[in-house]
Amino acid sequence: MTKKHDTLGRLGAAGLFASLLLAGCGSGSSSDTGTVTVQGDVALAYTKRVNTIGQNPTNGSPSAAGGDLMVREKSSPSAVEHNLTAGITQGNGDASDPEVSYDGTKIVFALKCPATNTSTIVVAGATVPACTGRWNLWEYDFTGRPLTGGSLRRLTHSTQDDDVDPAYLPGGRGYVFASNRQTTTKTQALGQTYYALDEYERERVLNLHTMDKDGAAITQISVNQSHDRNPVVLSDGNIMFSRWEHVGERNRFAIFTVKPDGTNMFVKYGAHSPGNSFLHPREMDPAGADKGFVLSSLMSLSGTREGGSLMKIDAANYSEQNTPASRSVPAQGGQKSITPQALNDGRGLSRFGRITTPYPLWDGTGRILTSYVPCQVTKNGVVTACANLSSDEVARLESDRTMAEEAADPVQDDVPPSYGVYMFNPADGSFLPVATPAAGFMYTDAVPLQKRTEPNTPPPAELDAALAARGKAILSVRSVYDTDGLDRMGDSVLAAADLPTGCTTGIAKTAATDASDTRAQIADLSKIKDPADPAYHCAPARMIRAVRAVAPQAGTMGMREAIGETEFEPQQILGYAPIEPDGSFKLEVPADVPLALAVIDAKGRALQTHLNWIQVRPGELRTCDGCHSPRRGAAINAGATVNNMPASLRAALASQHQSGETMASLRTRLDAAALQLQADMAYADIWADTTRPGITARAPMSVRYTGNANAADDLATPAPVDGIINYPDHIQPLWTRSRGAGGAATCTNCHADPARLDLRANVAGTGRLVSYEELLVGDPLLDAAGQPVTRIEEGVPVIVRGAALVDTMVGGANGITRSSRLGEILYGENLKASAESRTLHPNPPGSAPNHATLLNAAELRLVTEWMDLGGQYFNNVSASNSPVRQVTQLSEATFTTAVLPVLRQSCVGCHQPRGSSGAGSPASFQRNRFILTGDAEGDYNVTLTMISNTCQPASNALLARPSTAPHPQAGSGAAPLPAGSAGYTAISTWIQRGCPTP
Repeated sequence: MTKKHDTLGRLGAAGLFASLLLAGCGSGSSSDTGTVTVQGDVALAYTKRVNTIGQNPTNGSPSAAGGDLMVREKSSPSAVEHNLTAGITQGNGDASDPEVSYDGTKIVFALKCPATNTSTIVVAGATVPACTGRWNLWEYDFTGRPLTGGSLRRLTHSTQDDDVDPAYLPGGRGYVFASNRQTTTKTQALGQTYYALDEYERERVLNLHTMDKDGAAITQISVNQSHDRNPVVLSDGNIMFSRWEHVGERNRFAIFTVKPDGTNMFVKYGAHSPGNSFLHPREMDPAGADKGFVLSSLMSLSGTREGGSLMKIDAANYSEQNTPASRSVPAQGGQKSITPQALNDGRGLSRFGRITTPYPLWDGTGRILTSYVPCQVTKNGVVTACANLSSDEVARLESDRTMAEEAADPVQDDVPPSYGVYMFNPADGSFLPVATPAAGFMYTDAVPLQKRTEPNTPPPAELDAALAARGKAILSVRSVYDTDGLDRMGDSVLAAADLPTGCTTGIAKTAATDASDTRAQIADLSKIKDPADPAYHCAPARMIRAVRAVAPQAGTMGMREAIGETEFEPQQILGYAPIEPDGSFKLEVPADVPLALAVIDAKGRALQTHLNWIQVRPGELRTCDGCHSPRRGAAINAGATVNNMPASLRAALASQHQSGETMASLRTRLDAAALQLQADMAYADIWADTTRPGITARAPMSVRYTGNANAADDLATPAPVDGIINYPDHIQPLWTRSRGAGGAATCTNCHADPARLDLRANVAGTGRLVSYEELLVGDPLLDAAGQPVTRIEEGVPVIVRGAALVDTMVGGANGITRSSRLGEILYGENLKASAESRTLHPNPPGSAPNHATLLNAAELRLVTEWMDLGGQYFNNVSASNSPVRQVTQLSEATFTTAVLPVLRQSCVGCHQPRGSSGAGSPASFQRNRFILTGDAEGDYNVTLTMISNTCQPASNALLARPSTAPHPQAGSGAAPLPAGSAGYTAISTWIQRGCPTP
């Protein structure tokens, strides 16, 4: 063994891998043409990249000069390595994401190089520059030729868009890839056209696209507000990929599937499983013992250089770690780490190293190609293996300390990851080196140049041509009461106040009889839809609210201040539709837009908040079993249950029922107009046959902004237009409007005390109204000495705040109004707010007016809608009174050279992406919206969101907040960027340059 092998062996003996073997792998050979002997050595392709590149899951297309596409003649450390793209990149470019054709003779990959490069290619007989300055897709074809005798061709050539993550579609139909072209979704809400940024307001969103084999017919097939990454084609012809779900408190990557035409998109695994970001998913050998399993790396959103643990996922038997396919499968077991020593899938020290971009071989051996880096740190400035650390040094690195304590430690976890390519065999734990990069580089995305069985093309979805022509689709849910084991649309979302008189439960239950159903009880739909049964009047769902995202815009200033103190992005209410007694609904929605749905109770409040975006393609007829349904077994609204039409239903409707038809399908078939979303919450029971003795209908509800039966219930303040609610325009006027004989203000007559609750229309230091800050930001908790209570988070003392009146971080997908103390006070009911919020914000004293009577019906609806959407300051950030402005003179180049170094030194340590599954309310994730990752383009965009006035640099949040002590979220006594410091001055000078000259 070489000295290097000896070093790795010592790491293994210390616990890295119990059975680490360091020798060449395999016994076969690879011929000069790159063909492969089964179970033998395989020729490989992989990327060489600089190891200082800012990689993390939220960075969709980072780049740094020095990258190229490499091939190795065998999977052995002694094999010859070739650089395929050096003539194009000239040392200034970057490469990523190679994928091999099904016959093993072509490689499609992404390449980026500056337009100033002198390299050229021939296109249609003309010589043109090879580089465009953006990520383009390329193909290397060595069909019938030696491995290094192939030819390169450029498939895409955009000078303003980035195309990455390509994979071959079967049947010669071209490619699927991720791109920020946003071919369809550049047409945004409210008729605006622009590039959308992700939900951190950092990068242009990457969506999935397809194109033909010549790079033409580019079509967007996925719609998401944050990135869709790593698409691959499964053996059944469907596409599997990693989707960044970032809605409200949910912030993670789960594994999704979709048909090549973009229909039938659904989560496959990981929405509610341990760990945060499942990246690089790959199907394991469908012809071997691992059929039905998926391989994935698992990591946090940041702090890992896109490396983590290696997870084997039993996707055939589990949809989540604790969601088995049937009662015959153990309750838990969806995922397991398969390395001999479990690697850290979170932030911080990973004592046994990290893995990224795994690739399972389909050659009958069960082996996995992967990129691995051992754990290394610097000790007194010298790089050393983590195996050499003392237990005390390891404990310090794993502890939660202040940044000052971390900086003073002679041991630092700061070594750039020099990933090398390894061959891992789960059967015996052997972990064999294949390719080791030179100093300063890493090797990732290794793929074998190996023939694979080509999948069949899945049948296309049946589309409604008339709907497609109008850009519409149909969403149909069989029953909102068909919910998962987390009970996110069950009794857990209800409170005692929700139960009508005589009801002991909101949702009647019965035993599950389907052998595939792992739930002990399910909703008893036969009772719930029977007007003669008490359960008919106890069930809570009345309406469905449909909304669409209003994406943040690239190249704008002031976005973060405009959106406000919430993790939710701007949204637009599209309208309402009734939920029928069996819990079903069916409605027409716009296609190719990010949609969310909320189930509404009888008083107009959301029972739960949708924490992911739904998509439907034009003409698609999309049906789901239920609301957060378990994805296993049959729908509960099926069989005898769906075909049971109780005698207490109106005969005119029940007699028209067809087998298998839900009540919503029946109603909309008889009345196509019922498919259309309506502007107002208007529910009327059309089902109960009230001519029969003892049969009563459910109470109607009808709440309009104006035109109510009682004019006193109309808005006297401006009503929202096009489903857009802006706090300054629509909510603040409710607090200050005068009513009554004396003309006294409804709310500000009492709530004008800055020490308690100030709802006056004064402007805060943020530039927003004081009342908004009062409602959305909790007050600091004080200790016995009257000082703010702090805790250490990621090395920084953070002020501990109490619950706010409006809680946008509610857990378990509960509705926001129902979980906010403001909602409880305005409705005069204890619903789902926390005990802490009730203690901090008690009911008004007996001498105060009854707050449940202060707002009229339309006003209460408006406040409820605003809270349920997420409590944004502006949902239309382009409004004339919004601080959002287009960038004109703030240079990105100057930002990169003068401002970015300051942010990296003073801010990036705290302002990192923080993951959350959406199942709880992690304080470290709340209101940390200024996210820095080190990527220049993304950091530039998010920094713009903190600037609204280039002529007064000190007034901008970017400088006003870091120059204060304590920092708004930090409890330390020092300001990160004191006014007058070199960093403060550099940022101020850059902002000032954007001030228009007279």
